Amino acid sequence: MFQDIPFLRIIRFIGRVILLNAAVLFLMSVYRLVFCFYYGDIAYLSSHIAYVLKAFFMGARYDLAVVAYINGLVTFSFIPVWLFRSESLFNKWQKLVRWYYFVLFSVLFIVLFFDFGFFSYFKNHINILIFGIFDDDTRALWSTIQSNYNLYAAAGGFAALFVFIFALVFRIMSFKGPHQLTDVYQIIAHTNTRIGAWGKVGILFALLSLNFIAARGSFALFPLGVMDAEVSPDLFINKLCLNGVFTLQEAVEFRMKENRDYDVSAQTGYKDAMPQAFADFIGKEAAALDPVLPQNLVRYTKYNAVRERNKLNVIVIMMEGFGTDLMHYNSPSFNVMGELKEHFDADTVFYNFLSGDVGTIGSLEAIITSLPKRPMAKPITQSRYAFKNYPFGAALPYRRAGYETIFLYGGNIGWRNVLSFLPRMGFDTSLGSGAMPSSYERNQWGVYDEHLFDYVFRKLSDTSSGKPKFIFALSTSNHPPYSLPSGYKPLPLTPSPELKKLITGDTKLAQGRFETYQYACAKLGEFLTRLKKSEYARNTIVAVTGDHNFWSVFDYGADRYLDMDGVPFYLYVPPGVKPASIDTAVFGSHIDIMPTVYALSLSSAQYMTEGRDMLDQAQPHAAYNVDGLVMTPAGAVRHSIENNATHYFLWESSATRRLVESPSESLHSGLVKQYRSAVAIADYLLKETGK
Repeated sequence: MFQDIPFLRIIRFIGRVILLNAAVLFLMSVYRLVFCFYYGDIAYLSSHIAYVLKAFFMGARYDLAVVAYINGLVTFSFIPVWLFRSESLFNKWQKLVRWYYFVLFSVLFIVLFFDFGFFSYFKNHINILIFGIFDDDTRALWSTIQSNYNLYAAAGGFAALFVFIFALVFRIMSFKGPHQLTDVYQIIAHTNTRIGAWGKVGILFALLSLNFIAARGSFALFPLGVMDAEVSPDLFINKLCLNGVFTLQEAVEFRMKENRDYDVSAQTGYKDAMPQAFADFIGKEAAALDPVLPQNLVRYTKYNAVRERNKLNVIVIMMEGFGTDLMHYNSPSFNVMGELKEHFDADTVFYNFLSGDVGTIGSLEAIITSLPKRPMAKPITQSRYAFKNYPFGAALPYRRAGYETIFLYGGNIGWRNVLSFLPRMGFDTSLGSGAMPSSYERNQWGVYDEHLFDYVFRKLSDTSSGKPKFIFALSTSNHPPYSLPSGYKPLPLTPSPELKKLITGDTKLAQGRFETYQYACAKLGEFLTRLKKSEYARNTIVAVTGDHNFWSVFDYGADRYLDMDGVPFYLYVPPGVKPASIDTAVFGSHIDIMPTVYALSLSSAQYMTEGRDMLDQAQPHAAYNVDGLVMTPAGAVRHSIENNATHYFLWESSATRRLVESPSESLHSGLVKQYRSAVAIADYLLKETGK
């Protein structure tokens, strides 16, 4: 026998749900406040309190949207339960709802916890890089987590969190004593404890509408999105709006697009207009292009009779976490550069230089293909394109010139499937830490840098092939968990008061970061000293860059994009080979490295690239990265091909690395066009030239 559910019970249930939601939203705001105090510069934020309040208000909207999504299943399942008119069913359903809220709100706060840790590492909320957990060296990553975090304390914290959420949910949703709204309930009980069909429909419609509006987060044409977090000119304040659940959802969407072979050229608008993409990138009319489009990117080095007879060895080194920013604070008391300082002072260094990506694999991809990293696309090495041969491989011109081409990685050579891809890029030999002597000291990620450089020197000195060498080396030491070899004694590393003010998060972690950065620089400097004192000083070119900056120490505003994404590009060129005049103020990025060393080392060599020779002063130069950042001496843009949003910048002055936002000018539209065409061409070449 069915018995209709008293209306008083319905009202009480809805009241409990509202109270539980309010409690969770309050806790999320407390979390945001802790986040703000832990990572933010309080003095700076205090002077921009209006923006901070706006960020907290916007953050409440993001939080409400997340909670509304969680409520969605409860709201929709409530419809048949109420309409079924069974109090027994309603009682059982309420018990299930309690457990549902306990599980989902526990997951919510777990995600917020991980987002807090993710921000300490990347200075950003959870994004697509989170999937590196599955793509990277999982054993090394787990070892890093064990070294950096007290897992027992974390487990205890999670246990306490679960107990608290359990108590919160079951206390509110199972409350049977006097209710704070008893008077209201009594009025309802004395008037009418039943409600008709149309009344039910009206209440259900109101609940569904409110839930939909809250989950949508906006009355505008489009629902609340990540781009709506731009409430101020300051990056951190904008990040303060977001929560990790919201950005995790976006990361999952991007990942799904990757797995569906995300079409970058279509997103840029050039899918059916590739001749125009080449024309926009090169700066020619489409009618003047070679009809075989890839041929428009074929370049040749100049004929050099000396290089024909006496070939130079070439070493390209990509250093883990080797950002430019820390170098600006180098001093005798804060000696982060060690022996490298004398080489940077003596040789050629480009400081207006951007990493191709914010992760190692993307930056490696940009260098060894000379193509910009495609935004929101899988690394080539982990896609179906990893198993094809391409005309733009970094080592191909050297292989054709009779070189022995070698790739050396301080870690596991199976990382990110690079072992399958490197031969396609022209490398004859690819070796990782497993091929190196067992006497080399190792950490979780591989051999320490001093041993990698020793192995590079061994390969350089090996004359068994009778060929000149092209060696690409990738280091690992400057990476969490920030361990140092047993015999290394750090140089003085006392941060200045000015520098201390800029440090965000855990100062102990920051000190570990400084020490591993110093170690990597010192050992690179020792390697360069060793090479310059050897017979190879007169016949070897060395190029060094970083894979990316490291963001776990400082927070960067939009005015400091060059510091945030900047890596150095260092060149040692033997006397007699080095050009008399070099303009180191030009801008460049990872796609420009190989064209530069080709021009220095090869005669009449053919290669395909979207990059430029950094030493060629007749060419215009620009720097690109995967975040849509494009920089020239005249100005900069940051452009998203995903939502077509663009920020425009000019340089504060000729003597500063700082940007100021500006209205759009003609130079900005040109930079946007250049970037969109560049990534469209990269996508086209990857999909159309592989065999």
